[in-house]
Amino acid sequence: MKQNRIYAGVASAIAAAALAFAGSATAELQPPTAVPQAEVVASPVKAAIPAKTATAIEQRTEYLKKQIERKLNRKPKREREAQVAVWQSTRKSAEGKVAFDQPQSAMTHFLEKRLAEGSTAIAPTDYTEGLNQAAQMPVYSTFEGRVVAPANPNPSGGSVVVPSGPSSVTGGLGSNWQALGPGNIGGRTRGLLIHPTTPNIMWAGGVAGGIWKSTDGGNSWVPKADLVVNIAVNSLILDPRNTSNLFAGTGEGFFNGDAVRGAGILASTDGGETWSQLPATNTPDFYYVQKIVMSKGSSQRMYAATRTGVMRTNDGGATWTKVLDGTSVNGCMDLAIQTDRSLARVFATCGTFVQAAIWRALDTSSAQTWASVFSPPNMGRTSLALAPSNQNIIYAMASSNEAGNFRDGLLAVYRSDASGAAGSWNTRVTNTSATTLNRHLLSNPVFANLSACAFGTTQFFNQGWYDNSLAVDPVDPNIVWAGGIDMFRSNDGGQNWGQASHWWFGRGIDPEYSHADNHGVVFHPQYNGTTNKIMYSHSDGGISMTSDARAPVSFSPDPISGASPVCGNTAPGVVAWQGKNNGYQVSQFWHGAIYPDGDTFFGGTQDNGTLRGQSGAPDGWNEIKGGDGGYVALNPNNTNMLWAENTGRSLQRSADGGVSYVNFIGGLTEAAGNYLFTLPFAQDPSDPNRMWIGGALPSRTTAATAVPAPATPWTRAGQFFATRISSWGISPLSSNRVYAGTQTGTVFTTNAGTTATSATVWTSSKPRPDTNYVSSITPDPLLLTTVYATVSTFNSATGTGHVFKSTDSGATWTNIDGTGATAIPNVPAFTIAIDPTNTQRLYVGTDIGVFVSVDGGANWARENTGFANVIVEKLLIKDTAPRYIYAFTHGRSVFRAAMP
Repeated sequence: MKQNRIYAGVASAIAAAALAFAGSATAELQPPTAVPQAEVVASPVKAAIPAKTATAIEQRTEYLKKQIERKLNRKPKREREAQVAVWQSTRKSAEGKVAFDQPQSAMTHFLEKRLAEGSTAIAPTDYTEGLNQAAQMPVYSTFEGRVVAPANPNPSGGSVVVPSGPSSVTGGLGSNWQALGPGNIGGRTRGLLIHPTTPNIMWAGGVAGGIWKSTDGGNSWVPKADLVVNIAVNSLILDPRNTSNLFAGTGEGFFNGDAVRGAGILASTDGGETWSQLPATNTPDFYYVQKIVMSKGSSQRMYAATRTGVMRTNDGGATWTKVLDGTSVNGCMDLAIQTDRSLARVFATCGTFVQAAIWRALDTSSAQTWASVFSPPNMGRTSLALAPSNQNIIYAMASSNEAGNFRDGLLAVYRSDASGAAGSWNTRVTNTSATTLNRHLLSNPVFANLSACAFGTTQFFNQGWYDNSLAVDPVDPNIVWAGGIDMFRSNDGGQNWGQASHWWFGRGIDPEYSHADNHGVVFHPQYNGTTNKIMYSHSDGGISMTSDARAPVSFSPDPISGASPVCGNTAPGVVAWQGKNNGYQVSQFWHGAIYPDGDTFFGGTQDNGTLRGQSGAPDGWNEIKGGDGGYVALNPNNTNMLWAENTGRSLQRSADGGVSYVNFIGGLTEAAGNYLFTLPFAQDPSDPNRMWIGGALPSRTTAATAVPAPATPWTRAGQFFATRISSWGISPLSSNRVYAGTQTGTVFTTNAGTTATSATVWTSSKPRPDTNYVSSITPDPLLLTTVYATVSTFNSATGTGHVFKSTDSGATWTNIDGTGATAIPNVPAFTIAIDPTNTQRLYVGTDIGVFVSVDGGANWARENTGFANVIVEKLLIKDTAPRYIYAFTHGRSVFRAAMP
């Protein structure tokens, strides 16, 4: 997320929760004795679900077990927002410099790595200025080992608009950066379009992965906007009068923790081949564009639902006016517009986490009067859907703000048969329905029925604030689709609902499987309900298709039992799904590692687990650990031994190549709040049996590869740092020289890494003087006393620089960002790789791609020869022939480039 200003009008419940958090969020980090050893045992929920006897149910239940931790770690929205609110308030105060929260959400983690000292928001100019500077820099080709384009002081007229055609080279070794995948896993997708007359042409928008195009009905995808100002695409529309004209709204504004802020609306006039930013949308009103709709009356008239309200243009996007203010209710979440009449209506829903409302106005270019037509008590985020065959009919699905089991879950589904007029809305189903399954459209269905299914104790995980979408069958106004965690369908106008997908079934095994967290449905343009019943859904797992949207769905009448469909016993012939993600490489990696041969690689991703793939098979990746992923490592002497984690203190080890895992956290006695959201750990490059980890205390194991895994592998190896560890560096020349970077800018180091104890005092220094986040520490491969550090915090009045070098083992540091036209832009930097064959050649991964220096940091060039303007979390160099550099990105999957 690239904005952290908490929205206006936050409900009193949030404020109360913030006060509850204040005691821990602003307190000093806890020393290790504060937490008993019992805290490190596995979650009791996981153990509470017994295996079923039937093989199919047993497989599904095991998968369900693996996913529980991810859903448990996705905290209720109010709790996360309260946590961030407290954290922000500490940043504003003097005490904030030495105060700490418990950063266990991706939102806080994203912010704490980037915000300049004293700042509580990231301005869009921070990125646009950085992109402008990058566009003027020389271009370096790693494969050719030379600068291939000189500096350009005035690219594209001096704006950040640059060519945005295909930039991911997927050719042979003579290519530059090669996209390695995963192309079969997908990633969060909130925008999907199909050409109205040539349905094999499709476009998709990844929330951190840009715009993609398919020309074969979704069987393969190619990126089309890797180098535009912002690739956080949240919505897409096409002009039906001129299908060469497309528009994309950027910025995911639903308040989810890992949302990336946008930079307005992008436009294409050549069928999506190239894109540029509409200059008038480079304002705060367009940081988050939830949806765009176009008037039937004029292609020049469009509406955009944004975090601040509804914006309208009458001149094709050249100028915009706010016609409905949504600032006080946290923005407008959805739009719908009639297209079957000359006197059409446009509808908007505004509000989330506070009292929401449905608004209506005439679709006209003249002055508009927007009227609130429906706002039942406790209405939260609400989605809309017009019936294409009769646009007098409009449906709404609302989440609930009411305390209790259904908070943020379903409030109700409503329908109007009178174009949404006030007084015409009737309730179709509510969270008090006598039929249990009807209540769970915006909940996690299987968790809400754990007791009835004999899986454990029922729990409510409600996500109506996050995944909440509606669609109506194009030819039958009584067939309605609802997207929440799973997909549902009603055949009677929204009164009864059957389940149409099961997120916890086996990917690639069960046809009923479709990824969790659904964000929309798109019907084939030639859908008629008989000879063509093709429908697509898009979700956190990318794009899925069913060839029969009229197939039966799984109703679960009461009483629900272990034999009910919601518990996994679906009947044959129900709606079946197939993934359409081949080549759709939008995974959000946090970290990665490569096998010794360089042809196998794996890493932890946001919301899609720990994934592993091989060269030459970008569409053949596999999930080897469920849940949100994080840091990873492997034993180079036995590649069946892997380490992976979820969030926080959750490290596990596998001895069978990722088939099964055991906890690997014994001996870590710090409070859970001491650990970062994605917890860094590191392996000694000289001895894989030695590893390092820590919250605010350095801990070491010298039995990492022991078989069986020891119960308590970790021991303290230093005194309390009083700040969270954000990065590790171990010299490949001496296991004794160990570095730990921290989230407050201090680098700690010891030259007693193999013998350090809890009494060992590590020396400390600061690469730059302000409070900043040390995102990586990389020792030089040839010089013992030389080490590099990257800083991901934006420059502040009291501290600048993103790449630093020390030649005295971290005692003092020199900024090597460079100066002038060949300096690294002021954007967050996360990782640095040093070429062992020429240590003057340095690579740095940033929020906007990769930069390279061939003179030790005096001058820098951009390395985007087949790369994207994407967050680069980890760079790695394989130094044996053939040589490669690898990039694990947060939004565009994994790349590598051959090195000379």
